[in-house]
Amino acid sequence: MMTRSASMATSVSFVFLIVLAVSSIVSACNIPPDFWCDTAEAAQRCGVAHQCESFKRDRRPIKLTLMFEALCPYCQKFITHQLGNIYNQFQNAMELELVPWGNSRLLRNGQISCNHGQKECDANRLMSCVIDAVKVKQALPFIVCLERELSRNNVEYAFSHCSGFVRNHYRNIRQCFDGERGRQLQRQAAHRTSTIRANPILEVPYLVYNDYSPNMDANAISTLALPQLLQKWKAYKRL
Repeated sequence: MMTRSASMATSVSFVFLIVLAVSSIVSACNIPPDFWCDTAEAAQRCGVAHQCESFKRDRRPIKLTLMFEALCPYCQKFITHQLGNIYNQFQNAMELELVPWGNSRLLRNGQISCNHGQKECDANRLMSCVIDAVKVKQALPFIVCLERELSRNNVEYAFSHCSGFVRNHYRNIRQCFDGERGRQLQRQAAHRTSTIRANPILEVPYLVYNDYSPNMDANAISTLALPQLLQKWKAYKRL
């Protein structure tokens, strides 16, 4: 018959073995999360083999959503210096969504207040109309052109200057821009921005991946490292 002291010793030993086993599992996964899916060994060590395989088997392109506002200097720089080249390089591996709203606000009277004044409200509305009228492959060159022009010209001049990119749709875009449709599209952009999860959009430019918004620190990093991230995900999925 086991004595009380022997029973306690056995229990302590058992608990110690459990703690040791858990510690071994945790210490075995000493790889930063960004690399867990790089190899089958890393995924196995960190207990995410099933999740990594599920991601790799999904052959759908990465959905990349850019939240921005027309006159934000950082947005303008990202769009004019990076986004066009990134899209040209990875368009077969990504589905691009553009949401021109950013830190604009819907007022109680139904009007819209923009972070950089009425010029930005007009430019956001114009871009919403273009995105609604044409596919993103055609809308993006127009938006890159528009962002370049807005730094030195008004919206009407920039619209006219860049209209060659959407020549066949100019009339519809003009009607949208001048009418209620443009304001309706901006309200939709406001709703899209406000309902993003898991983290709210507090700054722009903001990148959302497959409808998941990272925290602000991760967003700042991914904005800089987007080509490398897309290249990595493209390799994972063999797109």
